[in-house]
Amino acid sequence: MDALPEILRRSTLPYVFSAIILVPFFIIGCQPGTDSTAKKPVFPDSTTHYQIDAQIRPDSGQFDVAIDMQFVPKASTDTLRFLLHDAFKLDELSGPVVGNYSISPWHFGGEDTVHTKVVSIPLSKTMTPSDQVAITWEYAGRLQNRQIPGIGGAVVSPHWTELPLEAMWVPVHASIGTRFTFDATVDLPKSYEVASIGVLQKTDAGWHIQSPVPGPDVPLVISDQMQTQKYTNGEIPLTVYHGGAPDSLTSFVAQRTRQILDRYTRRFQGGSDTDALRITLAPVERTTPSSYARTGLIALRHDIEPDTSLFGLIAHEAAHLWWTDSVNPMSRHNFLNESFAEYESWLALRKIYDDTIFQKRIEEARKNAQKAPSFDEWQPRFDGALSYNKGPLLLHQLHQRIGEANYQSFLRSLQQKDVGTIGDMIATLEEVTNPDTATWFRKKL
Repeated sequence: MDALPEILRRSTLPYVFSAIILVPFFIIGCQPGTDSTAKKPVFPDSTTHYQIDAQIRPDSGQFDVAIDMQFVPKASTDTLRFLLHDAFKLDELSGPVVGNYSISPWHFGGEDTVHTKVVSIPLSKTMTPSDQVAITWEYAGRLQNRQIPGIGGAVVSPHWTELPLEAMWVPVHASIGTRFTFDATVDLPKSYEVASIGVLQKTDAGWHIQSPVPGPDVPLVISDQMQTQKYTNGEIPLTVYHGGAPDSLTSFVAQRTRQILDRYTRRFQGGSDTDALRITLAPVERTTPSSYARTGLIALRHDIEPDTSLFGLIAHEAAHLWWTDSVNPMSRHNFLNESFAEYESWLALRKIYDDTIFQKRIEEARKNAQKAPSFDEWQPRFDGALSYNKGPLLLHQLHQRIGEANYQSFLRSLQQKDVGTIGDMIATLEEVTNPDTATWFRKKL
């Protein structure tokens, strides 16, 4: 398989946030499971699958959602916990082994997390990794822009709505490692277009969206003013979705993305059957100007200009097509997600532009990381200083110490092993280099 189509498997997690302060939207909880009575098939590489029917009215923010879930637990469990936006009222939550559920605020750091609730579901029997659990959800409510936390790419407006992870419009399991494939039918007013991940098809019943690659959410970009421009002069066709952006901006995004993908293809390894990349340019302001990436999708923030800053932003988000799959972003292991993506964006800037801008990024990061603690002391409020500044600086020092050839081998070994923890990363570094280098780098963290 050609290398370039392989890259698009690596999604931003989800949870890829460019904001300086990271507010987590997950809690660590019991592992889920799927019930033997589940009827709908899952994709071959997925143990968790969502069948979604939704009606969304962007002008009012009204959502009516029905979901059939099925999944297999990673460990034995008798309780499930999910996060859901507080705007939605549950009308039904049922299943063959589902008991009476309870709802409570999500506490993080001793405080309630605004607009997020925990739905706790006791099971009538303990489910094991050899069992399947099925749950049916039905809920409805109005999601307003003021109810969305001020972080990430979520926004609700009549003419442009984005629903990534922060909007919580589908239940998110409390286990950070639980991802899902999905089939979704989204009923929208006929004037609205949709950008998302996976396969998109507009039908008489609404938009049909199917994702065979497990991911953390169902990202939707919805607009009745959406325009598209397609660029097919490459191995991977690009489609830019926007709300009236000038040709100079859309062309810059497409051309620079192509350069970045070509570069990363030579550096990284990965795998996917995805054969297209969608890029959205938000025309509306979000509370926090940030961008994110998912499998085959990069969503860029509003108020961007065709310059080196935008190039760096695209390079960072495109790197997430590799650097997210096995990483828990709500922990110190986010180093493997954001730090690698940020450092690769610096290297891409040096390659395409010059060393001056590369050195400027290093100096800015060094200044921002002055008061950063160790990664062992990671907390959400430290993530900007750690993952986006100290982390890439340490990768630069490692790169200088071991040289380009060894650094390339290190990157490829991480990809081949699908490494998702700092401990496994250090072990891989020792295999590629030597114990002294691994010990040196561990102390640096």
